[in-house]
Amino acid sequence: MNQQTFKTKEVYIFLLPTLLLDLAVQLAVYLLCARNFTYGDPMDLVMLKSRVVYFLIVGFMVASLLYAPKLYVRGLELRHIAVNAFLQTLITLSVMAISVNILFDSFAGKLYLLCGISSTTAVFITNMIIKSAIDFARRHGRNKVHCLIVGSEPAACELCRALGAPEQYDYKMLGIFADKVPDSELKYLGPLSGLDKYIRENKVHNLYCSIPPKDNNELVNSIIRLCEHYCIEFFYLPDMTGYISRSLLFDNIDGHNVVRLREEPLSNPVNRYAKRLLDMVLSGLLLVCFFPFVWLFAAIGIKLSSPGPIFFRQKRTGYKGQEFNMIKFRSMHVNADADRLQASKDDPRKFAFGDFLRRSSIDEIPQLINIFLGDMSFVGPRPHMLAHTEQYDALIDEYMVRHMVLPGLTGWAQVNGYRGETKTLDQMKGRVKYDIWYIENWSPLLDLRIVFKTIVQILGGDKQAY
Repeated sequence: MNQQTFKTKEVYIFLLPTLLLDLAVQLAVYLLCARNFTYGDPMDLVMLKSRVVYFLIVGFMVASLLYAPKLYVRGLELRHIAVNAFLQTLITLSVMAISVNILFDSFAGKLYLLCGISSTTAVFITNMIIKSAIDFARRHGRNKVHCLIVGSEPAACELCRALGAPEQYDYKMLGIFADKVPDSELKYLGPLSGLDKYIRENKVHNLYCSIPPKDNNELVNSIIRLCEHYCIEFFYLPDMTGYISRSLLFDNIDGHNVVRLREEPLSNPVNRYAKRLLDMVLSGLLLVCFFPFVWLFAAIGIKLSSPGPIFFRQKRTGYKGQEFNMIKFRSMHVNADADRLQASKDDPRKFAFGDFLRRSSIDEIPQLINIFLGDMSFVGPRPHMLAHTEQYDALIDEYMVRHMVLPGLTGWAQVNGYRGETKTLDQMKGRVKYDIWYIENWSPLLDLRIVFKTIVQILGGDKQAY
């Protein structure tokens, strides 16, 4: 079975039954809610008519075209299933509500809300059960992608080990073809001369080639033609020794292939300006409606606790390495180490009210001014002191990558356990890793998720806030 047939089979076996089951769930939930709902407006009784169900089906068809539940996709995360269930239900009920309102002048808002919550929950549970069934089948040898490695370069051997690992149930590693015998622990299938015969007689979906095309151009082209003839998906494994492991992006400039190390959604002007506009509007509203009361409370507490200014301004490294003055409520006595040492758990420089400000994260609120001015964003990598930027830039590869977007009031690293003091180099490496992941995977939904997790952390009493 070739790769094209394999993918088509997955659609028929997994996607279509999932769609039918999701539709059945949506219909069952709606009928149950509609029949047990107390209608306040007589016009809303139209929701009990069978013809209204037609609009739910139309809405579901629209939702399926936009957000089909592809539960067979390998590496699918739980959050993707949850978001897909929410969007599917939202679009389905929105199309239904608009249609019913236009044709029958009825809008049973509470019924739609009840159906939305119930349907999202039911669809999510249903899809999780289906996903678990798919994973179970793959763990027992079904629906695996059959992979073949060509070449004995280090990248090929590493991939062979990864795809052949016992815990890897999405892929089946067939083995390696190479003229040079690779590591003895790997499954060696023979020299390249036997590749054609093996492909003809065995099921292969993906072929990964690590042979450098520069010195073996005709050989690599013959392997590509062989894959195209048998509809096998061809992948090239470049030698990226010395580079951090990442997803590479290929482009073509005037007939020349080039490789990009990362794709940044915020490099798109539309995304960048939309994020900036939202930052400016929200920070402006909070500064006008909320900040004066917090400032008054903090100012009184600081002045009664410690001599010195209300605000603490510190040089931090911002967008593209530019310096800016980050503003906080002062939480420490004025000291000579403020621009050099991070705050520690029992830092003697803190005064009692300042410690409260830090533990409650109120000390960070003046950064709304930085956000409004464009020095920061609500979400992004946290800005570091200049001394720390210089120090870690020399110790950590790709440390400066985290400055390719605006720094944030909160960030992906902070909600994943890397907030506050970094006592070891490994902790800073972990923070940088999360920051780069955020840059490469940014989306409005990710920002909302980070903000929500930050609020939960603060309300729950973050132990790293000191």
